[in-house]
Amino acid sequence: MSKLRLLLLPFSWLYAAITAIRNRLFDTGHLSVTQYQLPVISIGNLTVGGTGKTPLTEHLVRLLSPKYHCAILSRGYGRKTKGVLIANDNTGYESIGDEPMQMKSKFKQLTVAVSEKRVLGLERLLSQEHPPQVILMDDAYQHRYVKPGYSVLVMDYYRPIWKDHCLPAGNLREPRSGIKRADLIVINKCPENLTLSEAEEIKRRLKPANHQELFYTAIAYKNPVPLNENLSADEFESLLDPDAPIIALAGIGNPLPFFKMAAKFSTKVIPISYPDHHHFTQNDLQQIQKTLIKEGANSHILTTEKDAIRLNATQGMTDQLQSRIWYIPIELKFLFDAQPLFDKKITDYAGKN
Repeated sequence: MSKLRLLLLPFSWLYAAITAIRNRLFDTGHLSVTQYQLPVISIGNLTVGGTGKTPLTEHLVRLLSPKYHCAILSRGYGRKTKGVLIANDNTGYESIGDEPMQMKSKFKQLTVAVSEKRVLGLERLLSQEHPPQVILMDDAYQHRYVKPGYSVLVMDYYRPIWKDHCLPAGNLREPRSGIKRADLIVINKCPENLTLSEAEEIKRRLKPANHQELFYTAIAYKNPVPLNENLSADEFESLLDPDAPIIALAGIGNPLPFFKMAAKFSTKVIPISYPDHHHFTQNDLQQIQKTLIKEGANSHILTTEKDAIRLNATQGMTDQLQSRIWYIPIELKFLFDAQPLFDKKITDYAGKN
């Protein structure tokens, strides 16, 4: 731990005490909780920053949508609006946030809503002419005014909570005891060659309760997709000179795994990092274009799917720049052949409720 974080430890203890008292008030009923008569699944984490909730949420959408009318309810972090909004075909990411926009872009029939107050968002969804049958609450683990019927907690393999502290000295949103509210725990971003003995050690450290099932997943990077829809996804290999630079551009919580992945496309990777949910500007585009020119005509940009949503909506994007930007979709890969069990846990809950 750095000296600065060490100095912040007393504030972390205070923060942990306050959040523990808040959780206790919810547990004892002193703070009101609303529960609904349809399946409500919460996907969240204990750690600030990216743990991989979005690919897990997408997995749940793919799993449940063929059978149920699903809706996603998110806070809409980074959006420039307030209150409850339900996305339509004309909604832009600045109205609902990049992650909800990514969901709406991928799953056209999915109902996507945003609301800082999840109770208000749920009420709006249920008041629709055709209300959803299943609601997925994204990033809602600490939003306890709604009691989910099922809770999925996502953790980052490379940032174990037993080595962390609460804010501001660490990255935990609440004390580690908050793990007890989860029904399923997903250790995400694991190396694909994770051994059973390593998995057992993680389980020993976490000490899950008897009712809690533990799963291990890795991030699977898919083939690059062009930002310019006039290009074919198959063209990437023919356009790319393996000796030409790749500019790896990311505005996400933890870009290091993405930068590492980009190295498989080129021996020279130029990383460019922005804050999470960064709103790109025309000046950003100009700087990116200058970097492309500097690195030569054969260079290309690789970015994340979430960044592609924001880049494509930025005014001032030239056709030339757009034609040289490719994004990498990601999916979850369940380790130890555990996906059937995970899927059954989710579908059993949805079916019974």
